[in-house]
Order: sequence, then C-alpha cells, then structure tokens
Amino acid sequence: MSTVILGGGIIGLSTAYYLSLARASSSPAKTIHIIDSSPALLASASGFAGGFLAADWFSPPVASLGALSFRLHRELAEKHNGPRRWGYAGSHTYNLSVDERVAAKKSTATDRKGDWLREGTSRAEAAGSSNPDAGGRDSTGGGGAGGEMLNPDGSPAVWTPQPGGTLETISGPESCAQIEPRELCEFLLDECKKRGVQVHLSTKATGILTDDDGSLKGIKLQSTSNADDVDTRELECKDILISAGAWTPRVFKTLFPESKLQIPIEPLAGHSIVVKSPRYNTPFVDAAKRNIGGGSDNWLCYSIYCAPGRHWSYAMEAFARLARNGEAEIWLGGLNDSSLPLPELASDVKAMIDPESIKSLRKTTVQLTGLAKEGDEVNQDDLETVREGLCFRPVSQRGTPVIGKIPEHFLGLRPGEGGVWIASGHGPWGISLSLGTGFVMGEMISGEKPSADIRGLLIA
Repeated sequence: MSTVILGGGIIGLSTAYYLSLARASSSPAKTIHIIDSSPALLASASGFAGGFLAADWFSPPVASLGALSFRLHRELAEKHNGPRRWGYAGSHTYNLSVDERVAAKKSTATDRKGDWLREGTSRAEAAGSSNPDAGGRDSTGGGGAGGEMLNPDGSPAVWTPQPGGTLETISGPESCAQIEPRELCEFLLDECKKRGVQVHLSTKATGILTDDDGSLKGIKLQSTSNADDVDTRELECKDILISAGAWTPRVFKTLFPESKLQIPIEPLAGHSIVVKSPRYNTPFVDAAKRNIGGGSDNWLCYSIYCAPGRHWSYAMEAFARLARNGEAEIWLGGLNDSSLPLPELASDVKAMIDPESIKSLRKTTVQLTGLAKEGDEVNQDDLETVREGLCFRPVSQRGTPVIGKIPEHFLGLRPGEGGVWIASGHGPWGISLSLGTGFVMGEMISGEKPSADIRGLLIA
C-alpha cells in the first residue's frame, strides 16, 4: 500500500527522500505520493528561507533531533557535492551588538525616534556562549587567507562596520552551516522522482477512506486548478503524513472535521530580501582547510544576528551565503508579522508581499552591507536585488515541532496497519531540522525505532 505525503515543502520532500531510499528494493506497489495544493512547489518557507543550520542551538526536547539533522545535512553534502549543488558551507556566526551611546554620537540628521528599540530578541541568544568552537571576538572568523576583501579591523568586508558595533563570535563552522534551501529542495525532489515518487500538484485532500472495519484505507483528492472542477478521485494508501507547514491545521481539519484534537500550530509571516554585493562576489575560504561538507573549495559562510536597535526595529538576521557553484549572495530577514492572514494556497503568497516591509528590509540591508561613506553620511546603496520574498512559517504554540503518529482515537478510526502522521511546527528551524525530521518520519512509517529521541515532540 502507498504512503501519501500532504505538503511538498522541505519536510515532505525530506521524508519522501529517506522513505524512498529505504524502499528502493521494495515492491513497486509501495508507491510514495506527494500531494500539494499549489501549482508549483517551494512557493513559501522552503523556497525563501535563510538556510541557517545549527547542531546544538535547541531546547532539550529538540536537541537529539537537531544533532541528527545537522549530521545528516553534512553527510548529504559530502556524498552529493552539496557545496557546489546547494551552497553547503560551514558558517562563522556572530552576534552584532551596538553601543547606542557611541552610535548616537555619530547619528545623522535623518534619524527618528521610530528607529529605537521595540520588544524582541535575537535568535542568537539560543546559542549562549558554551559552544566549543566559539571564541571571544574574532573578526576574521578564520577568513582572510582566501583572498576575500576585509575591513580595516580585519572583519569580512561583506559587513559594513557599524558605529559602536561589536561582532562577538558565538559559533563556528564545526557546529553551524549554511545552505540555499530552494536548491536543496530541488535536489531532494529530483532524487525522489528518480526512485518513482509521484508528485501531484494543484491537488488537495478533501477526506479519507475507511474499510469495513473503520481503519484507514485511502484518501480523497480534488483539483485546485479549476474552481468548477468538483470531481473527487480516490487514492488507496496505508499511511498519510500531514507536513503542510503553516497549512497543517487547515489540512487536518478538512480531513477530520469531527475531531476534537487541536493542532497547536499557527502561521507567522516573514519578509526577506536577497541581494548581491560588490564586496562579496566570490566565496570566502576557510583558512583551516577542513573541507567541511566534502567540498574541495573550503568555502565558508558568515551569519549575523542582532537584536532590535536604532537602525532596525526587529531582531535582524543576515547570512552571507552561497548558491549553486559558489555564487555569492546575502539573505536578510527577521521582519515578521503575526497578523497577516494565511492565504488559501502557498502560491498566493507572492501577491501579498508588502512594499513597505521590503523597503524597511532594504534600508537595514544597506545599513549592514552597503558601501560605507565618509563621516556621518548614510551608506551608499550599491546592492543588486536578487529576489524579494514572503513566507509563512509554522510556529507551534509550545515552541517545539510536532512530530509523530496521531493516535486513532483522535481521528475516529480503528487501528490498522498504518496510520495518520504529522510533521510540522518547526518555526524558524524548519530547514535546519528538515533532514532529521524526514529521516525519523521515514523510520516510524516503516515501523522502525526512530534514530532521534522525539518523545517530547509527539502530538499526544
């Protein structure tokens, strides 16, 4: 019997990838189906995320999964040339702190009170200062030997020195990395298709099928490409995985309208921008020559986190990262909006991009990476826009992902050979936790013991 995965983002693709590996020599009847309601994949979080990976930035319930996933990311990159194919590289990670007293002395006449602090924190606080590869202040981050441009203080020139600003190293390339998420997803999708995974776009699940005993037998599907097309087709399956990101609660309610179970996941919208800089047109090189991720180029990325400050009113995060074949770019985000309503389809997100939010991100990007001018003049915007994005991340109310099997008594079903599963609620850690989540979901669906301790992540 088949397995149906509802949602073709990075969690669904990772699950299909590892499940198809395990079934490579199995009967063709054990087909894997990816169902997605949009006409194209990767229209939301999986296509526009920053791509930061961490090994040990997680709370105790997530720590085992986080460590497994980080290891799998590195192993996959080593096996399939991840540095060249999806920009995998170790990352030096900094916390940028700005002494407002020093910065105020160098403020320009255009500064306004609206630029001052508001409530919010930086994700970098999760790392603490206990990472074994984190030193004190380390401006060069191991760089400088690869021919990259440097600031007078020795820091990478991709980051414009901030008045009163200090870069504090909080992690290094042994425990942090970067990828270009869309290109990893495209690799996973291609590999899945090679092994017979079937992808159904513009298709939504509308109900389930049960046998005479009340056990799960299949799923009902309907096209989303034509509002007048109400024909429903049926697909027999043994297992259903709901991994629809921010749309997961909506999908669950459609399939099980009578269930009293509340999926504790909410959507959080976030804008982002990707640019190219004249000061970051070739990849940085790791002077330690550690070949992290299997690449012979020894490429290195840089990540910066910063709390709200005078120049940005949100917890900004920026990544000097790579794309395919070492193409260098800068991703910046952190401007979130919990009030933006979740659209019907992920493909509807693009039309919801807010020009004012992009304008704010652009201003921050120029302040952080633009060409510094003499004196107190505003940085010059010499950056080339690659793309602007908006995505909805699935944030769980308890602060951890929701992973595992949904007990049948919540669904009104009788226990059978398979079941209904969930993998969502990863919040800002969906890319980092993706491969580990897909790996353990594949194990559990196959009836095996998971390789990570996910007891604290179960739905019930």
